[in-house]
Amino acid sequence: MSMDSQFANVDKRDRAVLAERSSSGGELLHLPVCADGAELGRPTDLLVDLDRLRVVGINVRCSQGADRFLPLAAAELAGERINVASSLALLDESAYYGEHGASLRSLRGAAVDLAGRPVGTLSDIVLRSDGEVTRVVVRGESGRLRRLGAKHVRIEQLKAARR
Repeated sequence: MSMDSQFANVDKRDRAVLAERSSSGGELLHLPVCADGAELGRPTDLLVDLDRLRVVGINVRCSQGADRFLPLAAAELAGERINVASSLALLDESAYYGEHGASLRSLRGAAVDLAGRPVGTLSDIVLRSDGEVTRVVVRGESGRLRRLGAKHVRIEQLKAARR
């Protein structure tokens, strides 16, 4: 086996491990957004595509106070921080993206159905590093939190949930 093919296999395994890592939406909102180790800002919200049940981006309040949109495809979720290659990844078009998705903060408390049956209200989401929502955290009538697989989940979107 050549040295190149050995590294190619390691790289594929590393990418598979990265894709399997997951974080809760609440956890991501507490991580700094950094480029080359320098903090650019802090997340204020996640933008969720409810049709595909995936996070498409992060609203970021930059250090200078400006609000920007970070497409998740331009970010690397790296444990203690969210990395970007450059501050240029933070876009000025947050209003456009907000009209085409739902804010996680505004979805909290929304009704959740599992296979057509009401199961409670949304508390949080769990997502892979590629943005796919794998679980939803639901508060049932008893007040108990449960993590449900996201495959057959539908989150009721209120008009106020769109930004």
